Amino acid sequence: MDSHLSIRRVQVVVFLVSAALIAYEILLFKLFAIRYWHHFAYLIVSIALLGFGASGTFIFLFRRWLKRHFRAVLYLAPFLMVISIWGNIFLGRLIAFNPLMFIWQPREALGLLALSLAILIPFFIGAVCVGLSLSVHTGEIHRIYFANLAGSGVGSLPVLLTFFHLGPHEIILIISLITLCATFAVGGSRGRTIISAIALIATVPLYLILLHGRPVGMSEFKDLSIARTQMGARIEAEVFGPLGLVTVLDSPAYHYLPDLSLNCPFDLPGQKGLFLNGDAAGAINVASGDMRFMEWRTTSLPYRLLDRPSVLIIGGGGGTEILNARHHGAKEISVVEMNREVIHLMQGRYRAFSGDIYGPERSRIFTEDGRGYLERTQQRFDLIQMSLLESMESSSAGVFSLNENYLFTTEALRTALGRLTPGGILSISRWIKNPPRDSIKILATAISALGPRDAAGSIVMIRSWQTATLLVKRGPFTPGEIETVKEFCRGRLFDLCYYPGIREGETNIVNRLDESYFFTAATRLLAGEGEHFYEEYPFYVRPATDDRPFFAHTFKTAVLKKYLIPYGRVSIPLIDWGYILVWTALGILVLLSLLLILVPIGIAGGAARGRFPVFIYFGSLGLAYMFLEMSFLQQFIRYLYDPVFSAAVVIGSFLIYSGIGSLIAGRIGMDARRQVPVAVLWIAAVAIVYLLADPLLQGILFSLPLGARMVICSLLIAPLALPMGAPFPAGLSRLTGEDEPLIPWAWGINGFLSVIGASVAVLVAIGWGFRSVVLAALALYILAAGVYWGWFRRGFAPTRR
Repeated sequence: MDSHLSIRRVQVVVFLVSAALIAYEILLFKLFAIRYWHHFAYLIVSIALLGFGASGTFIFLFRRWLKRHFRAVLYLAPFLMVISIWGNIFLGRLIAFNPLMFIWQPREALGLLALSLAILIPFFIGAVCVGLSLSVHTGEIHRIYFANLAGSGVGSLPVLLTFFHLGPHEIILIISLITLCATFAVGGSRGRTIISAIALIATVPLYLILLHGRPVGMSEFKDLSIARTQMGARIEAEVFGPLGLVTVLDSPAYHYLPDLSLNCPFDLPGQKGLFLNGDAAGAINVASGDMRFMEWRTTSLPYRLLDRPSVLIIGGGGGTEILNARHHGAKEISVVEMNREVIHLMQGRYRAFSGDIYGPERSRIFTEDGRGYLERTQQRFDLIQMSLLESMESSSAGVFSLNENYLFTTEALRTALGRLTPGGILSISRWIKNPPRDSIKILATAISALGPRDAAGSIVMIRSWQTATLLVKRGPFTPGEIETVKEFCRGRLFDLCYYPGIREGETNIVNRLDESYFFTAATRLLAGEGEHFYEEYPFYVRPATDDRPFFAHTFKTAVLKKYLIPYGRVSIPLIDWGYILVWTALGILVLLSLLLILVPIGIAGGAARGRFPVFIYFGSLGLAYMFLEMSFLQQFIRYLYDPVFSAAVVIGSFLIYSGIGSLIAGRIGMDARRQVPVAVLWIAAVAIVYLLADPLLQGILFSLPLGARMVICSLLIAPLALPMGAPFPAGLSRLTGEDEPLIPWAWGINGFLSVIGASVAVLVAIGWGFRSVVLAALALYILAAGVYWGWFRRGFAPTRR
């Protein structure tokens, strides 16, 4: 038997393999967001993560052989992981899968299955290393679990390498080197050590030959792929950063100004396309030439109502709105753009082309999240403009329907209105779909932020053929301003949606929709008929809040019912596929999970009923941990308001502190039967305190610099995450002895339910908010504590033979 490895060497392998797995998982989300879209990335990676659970079944079935060859398995597994990771790069290009045809052509399901199974392999191999280590070293479960969680926490940090413009293939090289280093800890002979050294050294030249400079594959239906088919189109610049792939396309046929009047008499200047992950994110305009076309845009209306305003632009992008503000004589321009790569391109390579619109001497540039800046600044502005940056195609497809957006919540709009000078205007533009969705939702959110009484006189909304622009004033619009709005729309063939005192006959005249949706929405919401309107409208347009920040989520089951009737597939463009695909992923995961969990029960023999408590205990822990992690990730993200550092700090801190908690729990001399109940009470107390203290913490932290906020947030996570590391190893320790064969099965259950927990947490948050997710997590922890306590009352063992 070759299982005699020191616990320290096993910990090293588990630590490095866990770090590589979590880094690869994060990278896959970014890769598939580029190749397909965000919601398809979520679906594919969720299925692939079944490898964690499948590893438990595999170890359970072949545990005797695996234990006899423990050292060999731990030595070979990292090699196999690296081979499978590299193989997936090329398999991904060979496997035919067109996500947009998934609904029409069932055979696309085979492509999805093949892709998911290929990606599953490295997760399966890595999870076998961890699960087998837990099964072999049953007396050191707390130490191994510490290595697993600490490694996973450190593995969340490679995403920060994107700040140095390392692309996906460079990060895969780093992941490969980390993985191969694990083989040195378990080689056991000079020959194996030499093989490991050769493999490690050879990885770099293999990368240079096979991966360096290879472009990331992208769906032919993405905006960038379509734009590249235009005559003379060529990619000028491409930079991979923390927020994804930024691309600049030069094409004489490219024009992007969605709110421009069809009646505009002026030619557009030369433009270069700006794309993020292959989706249109605006255009870079040449600075020279006639800029009077700017006066024929819906977003130019505020400049007719304000004289030389001080302007805050949230979402600078390619600089169109900065150019608009400059053309209209803004006395001061502040720009918030959170994508550092866009700023670097605009201040570097495209500085002269754009007329140095991002120059610090002409505009004040802030590299941070828009909501975070609004909370932090004490400055007041005459005009705050929230730019329209995502593409029409992405918006219509529901790509962002599951993305949390804290800029368009009721609380955010209240904050923005508080940053206006008296008489100042907040301007927000959104795409128009038929029937309208998020443009109605932003109207409802503004009315909720102001209150119907104040909103009735303080809101104006107009639209072009493609976009709607909402103006919210700090104070009522005057009769003179209303006449200016009417004149502005009349000459540019824009439609009036709402102004104080509007009549329905004045709406929906030029760019006709099926109904006068905006007028109906505004009048009913202002009349206090909000609840009835929300119930009757075909889409979910209730205002987003900080607890339910899914602004782009507009799905209602009524639309899905239309799809299920004959000829119902015409409803497909109306469906937010991000939401549907989470349910699809959840359904697939539940089916496969049940199959892979129930199979070993039948093979093991005995009564399935006796093993039910094991399923409940470890399944509850998997769901509860993921619920709490995701919920408090959202809460702490609102303290940091930096999407990259937030994820790295919060996820990394949760995992590392939980690992430390596991290590501490294994060393303290507490009575075993009290260990889990005490940990659960601690978790519940801290979670409830943090929920209640949320507004206070926000107020304290907003005034601090980002570095200080990161340190404080990490420290705040410790009291919550430390006890979260105790219940899982404590439960595994109860399975030693005659129930030891169930350890890998319990590991698999926990892995399965952790994966499912990510999908369920999002669905619960959409329906009832993240606070409800926290309460559900606490209920699951209490359930697990009850099962744990019951094991001792029945004489310690979960099953008796």
